[in-house]
Amino acid sequence: MLMINRLKDIKTKDFAKHCFESSSVEKLRTAAEGTPDQAEMTHWGITEGQWEEAIVAALADHEAKD
Repeated sequence: MLMINRLKDIKTKDFAKHCFESSSVEKLRTAAEGTPDQAEMTHWGITEGQWEEAIVAALADHEAKD
């Protein structure tokens, strides 16, 4: 989880770890290409930018391990 561990913001990092552990590469690619999920942002207390950063980091770490 090299990219996730580089994240500075704790909430963003926690959400990225959750995404990495619970989502497939395909799901993360779809999320990265779409719009931020309002429900997830509310639940995690993060902004649109934090959501996008977490998704990209989780996707990068998934792709690095494959």
